[in-house]
Amino acid sequence: MSNVTTNHVEKSKKELARIPGKKISKQDKLIKVFVGEGQEFAIPIDFGVEYPGVLAPTVLTFIKDNGKDKNIFIQGVAFVNSDYGVKKDQFEFYYNFTYKSSGEYQLNIYMTFIHSDKNNEQGFRYYPFLMEFYEGAVKCSEEEVVSLEKIKTVELFVVNRNPEASRGTVTTVKPSSGTEGF
Repeated sequence: MSNVTTNHVEKSKKELARIPGKKISKQDKLIKVFVGEGQEFAIPIDFGVEYPGVLAPTVLTFIKDNGKDKNIFIQGVAFVNSDYGVKKDQFEFYYNFTYKSSGEYQLNIYMTFIHSDKNNEQGFRYYPFLMEFYEGAVKCSEEEVVSLEKIKTVELFVVNRNPEASRGTVTTVKPSSGTEGF
């Protein structure tokens, strides 16, 4: 591996280390994550501006309660600049929760990826994703389980290296219409 490549990877890993929350691993039995293949789409009008690396995601969140189990489903689409060359297996997810001043809990999701530094195309790729949080997945700092029914909003951030400058979307957790999980 060249010195330039090594430095880029090391720099990217250091930058991603600032993301708050707990990383969701593939071995986590209480949280499932699926990211679909990215599909190209172009911005139809050239306004002569440099497009950002990411756009705010579109998100739908609902809680399913079948009487004994409660699950929070998060479905959405993330928009990433085509020039980044991101593949679906390059996404990583982190989460935490906050207690808002309104007295409600909010689940925060951070969707991250490592990419090249290019950014000069007008096009984007959209990546559909689905997350499922099972009861017991969200815990406070004392390791006590936070009941999913107490989570009233979800904010999803697509993090482009810098969590402070990333784009996020807040959505209200709605009751399920009977949609099955995966």
